[in-house]
Amino acid sequence: MAESQVRDFIDMRNNFFLAACLLLFLGNCRNNNVTEAIPTGPVNVTLDLNLLDNQHLMVPGSFTYAEGGVKGVLIIHDYDDTWHAFERTCAWQPLNACSRIWVDTQAIQLKCGTPGSGGFETCCESRYMFNGLPLKGPAGGSLARYNVSRSGNLLLIYN
Repeated sequence: MAESQVRDFIDMRNNFFLAACLLLFLGNCRNNNVTEAIPTGPVNVTLDLNLLDNQHLMVPGSFTYAEGGVKGVLIIHDYDDTWHAFERTCAWQPLNACSRIWVDTQAIQLKCGTPGSGGFETCCESRYMFNGLPLKGPAGGSLARYNVSRSGNLLLIYN
């Protein structure tokens, strides 16, 4: 073989090896923890922030649970003074009975599980920031959101 043919063969072999490694790498990077579609239900909640039961919500970092949706609604007044409302169903296997979102006030996170007599029982180890984005666990997607608007001291949560 001529020297140029040997170089071409080596370059072709190296390119093939690089392409095979890249495909292997990209194939392993895929998130095998597929986030399922989170079911949502009808939500039409109005909170009067002047009422004693709701006045704590005026403070950033506060939250409350409300009726509606599928497993309930979590309303958060985030530390950056934005408001969020989420379906309380975890993004990982949302149809599991234990797949419910709760606020962890010590870690300042949202977590999936069920409080019990022996303490909190995790469902899937998923954790979320107050803005609904995943931090940890098998859940790869955000929590399902509901619309939030504020008009004076009325907070409206709807879909």
